[in-house]
Amino acid sequence: MKNNFKKSSLFLSLPILFILTLFFILPACQNEKAPSDISHYTCPMHPQIKMDQPGSCPICGMDLIPVRAKQESVSKKAPSNQESQHSHTNHQKMDHSQQDQKDAGIEIDPERIQQIGVKSEKIQMHELHKTLLLQGKVAHDPKLWVAQKEYVIALKLGDRDLIKSSEEKLYFMGLSKEWIRLIQKTRKANLGFHLPVPGELTFFEAFLYQEDVKLLQVGAEMEIYDLQSRKITDAIIRALGTIVDPESQTVRVLLQAKSSLEIKPNTIVQLKVKLDLGQRLAIAKSAILFNGDHNMVYIKTESGKILGKKIELGQEAGDYYEIKSGLQKGDEVITHGHFLLDSETQIKMGGN
Repeated sequence: MKNNFKKSSLFLSLPILFILTLFFILPACQNEKAPSDISHYTCPMHPQIKMDQPGSCPICGMDLIPVRAKQESVSKKAPSNQESQHSHTNHQKMDHSQQDQKDAGIEIDPERIQQIGVKSEKIQMHELHKTLLLQGKVAHDPKLWVAQKEYVIALKLGDRDLIKSSEEKLYFMGLSKEWIRLIQKTRKANLGFHLPVPGELTFFEAFLYQEDVKLLQVGAEMEIYDLQSRKITDAIIRALGTIVDPESQTVRVLLQAKSSLEIKPNTIVQLKVKLDLGQRLAIAKSAILFNGDHNMVYIKTESGKILGKKIELGQEAGDYYEIKSGLQKGDEVITHGHFLLDSETQIKMGGN
């Protein structure tokens, strides 16, 4: 009888012990889920993901990494004082820009930088060379030929008003002032704009993007190729257009071949010229993050921090871009690993 009572008491006490274990042990486990200095866990590629526990990113499956509480607090500082004294703060930034440059940036663990595979190089002057490739055709512009004939007739008549209006018409149709003076001297229209003339030099027209107009000058030489990249001849630029086509955003370039050719009007050709841009401050293409409305790079500051900077680019030349503003000679820019570094800095700044 006593043995049966002991057995019954034992069976009744087991559920009670189990409940007490859950009551005292589970809260303790929950309290140990993460160190106190960790704010949350996030994905290196998707900073918008924030988890209380370590694990995998629900988007890409990468392991989540911890974000320290001090980093979170820095990225979420209240801007009320800055907003209330906006004008005053702008003046302070101008007065202390160099000091801000030294203090700004994000600290990233050197081991993490090594894992990302970060490489860098210093900004310096480079000898830049640019090759322009233009689309063009054998010139066929009967209206331009007629306008030249009208100018020759005006010259023969000696009517000053008619001469002036004819010169302006030729100028706005794309002839340079030098070319107009040549017609004035020879009193001869270029029939090659209307019909192929045996024995006379052939004219070509090319279409140059408006941002490249300053790179070419009247008298410069270009190489002309057919659509199979076979060289046809060399040509000399005789005139640069004065009007930009609003649809193609190009300017017409008129060229004259250096040799006589048997080629039909409107035959499509390609034109090439190699330009020496000289010594310019330049940056490798691999260092640039092209972000649509702006371009930026990451640099290493004197204090070893990583800082993102917006830059303005100039001419593209091979593997380099000319730097118009945003960087100085000697700045150390990140050339490899900056895509992951970009994600890392977003994480440090709370995804901003």
